[in-house]
Amino acid sequence: LLFFPDDGHKKARNAYLNNSNYEEGDEYFDKNLALFEEEMDTRPKVSSLLNRMANYTNLTQGAKEHEEAENISEGKKKPAKTPQMGTFMGVYLPCLQNIFGVILFLRLTWVVGTAGVLQAFAIVLICCCCTMLTAISMSAIATNGVVPAGGSYFMISRALGPEFGGAVGLCFYLGTTFAAAMYILGAIEIFLVYIVPRAAIFRSDDALKESAAMLNNMRVYGTAFLVLMVLVVFIGVRYVNKFASLFLACVIVSILAIYAGAIKSSFAPPHFPVCMLGNRTLSSRHIDICSKTKEINNMTVPSKLWGFFCNSSQFFNATCDEYFVHNNVTSIQGIPGLASGVITENLWSNYLPKGEIIEKPSAKSSDVLGSLNHEYVLVDITTSFTLLVGIFFPSVTGIMAGSNRSGDLKDAQKSIPIGTILAILTTSIVYLSNVVLFGACIEGVVLRDKFGDAVKGNLVVGTLSWPSPWVIVIGSFFSTCGAGLQSLTGAPRLLQAIAKDNIIPFLRVFGHSKANGEPTWALLLTAAIAELGILIASLDLVAPILSMFFLMCYLFVNLACALQTLLRTPNWRPRFRYYHWALSFMGMSICLALMFISSWYYAIVAMVIAGMIYKYIEYQGAEKEWGDGIRGLSLSAARFALLRLEEGPPHTKNWR
Repeated sequence: LLFFPDDGHKKARNAYLNNSNYEEGDEYFDKNLALFEEEMDTRPKVSSLLNRMANYTNLTQGAKEHEEAENISEGKKKPAKTPQMGTFMGVYLPCLQNIFGVILFLRLTWVVGTAGVLQAFAIVLICCCCTMLTAISMSAIATNGVVPAGGSYFMISRALGPEFGGAVGLCFYLGTTFAAAMYILGAIEIFLVYIVPRAAIFRSDDALKESAAMLNNMRVYGTAFLVLMVLVVFIGVRYVNKFASLFLACVIVSILAIYAGAIKSSFAPPHFPVCMLGNRTLSSRHIDICSKTKEINNMTVPSKLWGFFCNSSQFFNATCDEYFVHNNVTSIQGIPGLASGVITENLWSNYLPKGEIIEKPSAKSSDVLGSLNHEYVLVDITTSFTLLVGIFFPSVTGIMAGSNRSGDLKDAQKSIPIGTILAILTTSIVYLSNVVLFGACIEGVVLRDKFGDAVKGNLVVGTLSWPSPWVIVIGSFFSTCGAGLQSLTGAPRLLQAIAKDNIIPFLRVFGHSKANGEPTWALLLTAAIAELGILIASLDLVAPILSMFFLMCYLFVNLACALQTLLRTPNWRPRFRYYHWALSFMGMSICLALMFISSWYYAIVAMVIAGMIYKYIEYQGAEKEWGDGIRGLSLSAARFALLRLEEGPPHTKNWR
């Protein structure tokens, strides 16, 4: 019989222990210090049992620490609210609002006119397939246990480890921040080009200098808009959330107006004449009538158009441009309608270098070149298939909106997959149908006219809409402003989540917040980075940058799902069953291909940034253990190597 000293503590006298004999006030009561104990020898106190059940959690380590950090920063624990949001309000509608954006209203018609219906359909289909495959992988990860608030960052970091999580989380943060800049630039373009053109501060009569003046206007107004939006977010997110439903309503009404206009155009097309000189498109902004001459008091006199092409606007014997002399001025219908058969002309691509005149190939024209410095509609940017992919892809992002709200959902594991996939199906159908409708209803020269110069400065998609172009103009303006506010609201919280995980030391300061939990310092950094995007001042240049960061994030979501599926780790048990490692691998391949198709040098820069962040976190020694797939991969590789060594006896030269 062995004797163990009890150090004066009554509870330590026996290896077998129960709670039947205890002294009142014993500090060790209800604390199991025994080596062995009879299971449920006595019934535990009801309060003790309920306390253990209430404190039970199956959240991952990082998520628990994140919640504790939030509680500490707030100073006290807030009473837990029961999540009440369902699939429709919590996932489907937020995803719709985030996916539908500025590209649909400002650039989709231009993409269709430049790439042609067939290639534009292919661009939209590839981008939608990319997000659908990513959503399937995301659904598998989201249904593998509890998804804490934090969305994609928490899913990737807990699946691939702190190094990959930090790198991809920062890429996603930068993408969301540049998205805010893109939405603000889109709102300014709508405001200055279509709503109040006279509000432009910088002007130029020279066509070559006009674009530079427009860029300066975008920088000034964009900075002012950014400051206003940051102030709104700083004052309180509740104001942003209150107007979210209004902004979503603007998007839905605008899209319905497009479909209504397309249907109406089949029997009563709207009257938007386009003035043509030969086969060249003329800008209608400064032309009074589409003719070389006009009648005044029964006298034929030169028109305003005559003055643009001749050295005198009053005399017929003036010296005129050679192309103007040899070609007739005609007027064509800009919106011939659904039954016109114009889609046969719009099927094929028409890529042009910067500065070229937008022409109608089927129109008659003489071979005389003439001068190009006249009132023609010119191409403002050199176009190609790869450029259009980079510009269009941001219009299919926003699929993470449901996972970002996972903490507010009644049943996140059910709502996230269903709501996200339904939202992607809805938006894909809208985009693909709009590609066909635009090609079938609108004249090709109008589609390629990015800023609507040929239709008196109207928004091109607005010319098709019913009952008025202003429905699209006002609706797209408010929806774009709302999307910018949502981005400025979400990006600082994502940065705050990364900072609170403490995997990137120099970001710790951005984990601090106001008394109400608002990430003040993170908001200031977000505004500074968004200002860099606004200084670029071109929607067509900011969109490919944004595409890179989102594609990088989606690539690693697919990688995480494929890796966890192939490793068959014990903790990989998603409730969502409609996934496969091959689908995830296909999604990863499409993401990588789209990155290099849209801009190979931007893709390399994005990968270098992610690689530097990865090595920095690895160098700093990320001590988080989240049971991630990369450590599981290392363990599986080590196990495989050790098992192979058992196949034969070791050679003397290899013995250690």
